[in-house]
Amino acid sequence: MSMFLRRCSLVALAPAALLASCSPLEPPPGDYPAVSHDAGDAGLDAPQETSGGSGTITPDGTWLFWYETATCVNVMGVAIESLTWGATVLWMEPQADSGTNGTNGSIVKQRIRTCYYEQTPIVGVATSIPRQLIDRIPEVEFLAILDDTSAGSGYETQVKVELWGTKLTDPRNEDLPTSKDDPRVYDMDEDGQPGVTLDLGDGECKMSVVERTISQWKGVVESDTRIGGGGYNHVAQNVLEATGGFCSSQFETWHMPNRSRFVIMRADGQHGAENLDTNQDGQIDCDEVRAYGTAPFGPRSVNNAYCSDGG
Repeated sequence: MSMFLRRCSLVALAPAALLASCSPLEPPPGDYPAVSHDAGDAGLDAPQETSGGSGTITPDGTWLFWYETATCVNVMGVAIESLTWGATVLWMEPQADSGTNGTNGSIVKQRIRTCYYEQTPIVGVATSIPRQLIDRIPEVEFLAILDDTSAGSGYETQVKVELWGTKLTDPRNEDLPTSKDDPRVYDMDEDGQPGVTLDLGDGECKMSVVERTISQWKGVVESDTRIGGGGYNHVAQNVLEATGGFCSSQFETWHMPNRSRFVIMRADGQHGAENLDTNQDGQIDCDEVRAYGTAPFGPRSVNNAYCSDGG
């Protein structure tokens, strides 16, 4: 059973290799369905901001990274869509001029701090992601490409590999542990249980899991304070132990193409952007991100038809 969570380690790419690819980096053969990487795929329209600035993005400062991913779950022969929303604080720092075709393209270093997760229920059973776990997710650095700094320019991240509850020598390709006694398993949330502990159905049952998420995001500069687009997201999860009930069930899961999207919104008040630093201490923290919430991004409602008839 997959509960579709997030975060931890990255597949590193040398800057030169990243710049050499201004088209999407392809996922491993057979791991993903075909995906179109254009922003706005499948009618996933995110609300557009109007900007009072210059219309040219400056890749520095503090931003909010919001994303929405979708997973299909087969429950007793019925295909159900489950949506996950996440929000992080993101810090940007330009690294290099690409010098490609005379554009202003650049490599951008991005550092993120995970603040928030929410997942829609499956047959009425919701998964709780405790603050104790979220607070123990380490900050992560990764690289992205900006083809140019003007509206309509392309944006693309590295392929990211995110691990919960396990440490792997080869994060992208190594098999996930299947036993709590595997030495690669560790108590990430420090609750005395192996891996990561998830609470389902408001205490109905608990499960200890390890998980890997592979994802990549690509979109366009929408304004000087906003980037948006889509991507792909693949989750694998092994249950190490469970207290019974729904937590002990194993369900088939799969990921529909063109059902994941993201928005990166400038959040530090610069260039006409909204300022989420409500306590005016000079930095944006997770409490301020959680207070802002997901409503401004227009999260979708579950639509099981995308899973039952291919969208």
